[in-house]
Amino acid sequence: MAQGLAAPATKQNTIVPAGFYISSISDERMVSDSTGTLLFSTNGKSVTHKIILEGATFKGIKSTLLAAVAKDISLRPLSIRVKECSITEILTGKDRVSGEISLILMFDLLTESGLVPLTPYKSHTKYTRDLSDLSSVKPALQTVLVNSLKFVNNWIDIQAPNNPQLAKGVRLTFRDYIEQHDDTVYYSPSRPLTWDDFREKRSEEKFAASVFPSFGYDQTTKMEGGIIDIQLLVKVYMVKSASWVGAASRTKYNLDHEQKHFELVKIVAERFKKKLLSEKLTVENYLGIINFEYIESYRDMNKLQQEYDEQTSHGTSKVFQEIWNKKVETELAKFRADD
Repeated sequence: MAQGLAAPATKQNTIVPAGFYISSISDERMVSDSTGTLLFSTNGKSVTHKIILEGATFKGIKSTLLAAVAKDISLRPLSIRVKECSITEILTGKDRVSGEISLILMFDLLTESGLVPLTPYKSHTKYTRDLSDLSSVKPALQTVLVNSLKFVNNWIDIQAPNNPQLAKGVRLTFRDYIEQHDDTVYYSPSRPLTWDDFREKRSEEKFAASVFPSFGYDQTTKMEGGIIDIQLLVKVYMVKSASWVGAASRTKYNLDHEQKHFELVKIVAERFKKKLLSEKLTVENYLGIINFEYIESYRDMNKLQQEYDEQTSHGTSKVFQEIWNKKVETELAKFRADD
């Protein structure tokens, strides 16, 4: 036997959201719209019947949840999965009933990449009523459902300042590493290369000198005011023990050629920064974009170094060397002007 139970409607917008709106609600119960059993009196006897409680149907649950919180789409979209919503009752006296509402919800953040699980909500709420009075069951269920929203509202309010999953956006800043170390020279306009930086010993080499500059970064991430604050410490460097020069090749011209290799890496590092600043970094994708642009820039660095050496014939073509000198100086000056 099935019956429908009517009750007063839930008060509209009883919760002021801390930072979310309900974007979607789905039913993941094993048996959709299953409510368990309720007791009521028939001809003076207590009878157990399957009750289709209006508020416990998926339509009723959805209606209660949506009505309880104002919708502001400028806030975080929240998805709710109904894992369990059931009612069990027992007779505790001649005309008294004890009931329990079991509710399990899963709250997820809806992102461009899909659902991000945030927190579950589990409640086992007891109530009592007269055997002949079924009218209190639906309001009790509505109270449990609204309490779940109060829970997640408070959870988001507490978590938002420090939980990266709830971040409202991403802020990216850069800093150049210029401290010097014994075996490593970090690029600085005030610290050009010297021949003393070329330490590796080689007896027979095709070229007069060789330097192997590169670049990388250290990343620090912190939450600040609900924003993921990312700082990249960019390192443009050369390793002294991997760089060499022939004894007869320590001329200013040759050193300038090697310095341009170093400065080309600096240019690539600056381009890397500009690419990242032009990207739309979101909470879901910022790590992937940073990694991708770094790999692409690293490839550009190797390609640019090869092009430089091929066109200047490793510095032996003074005409092309001068062309590259001006090209490098012009781009470096542009970056300095943009700072």
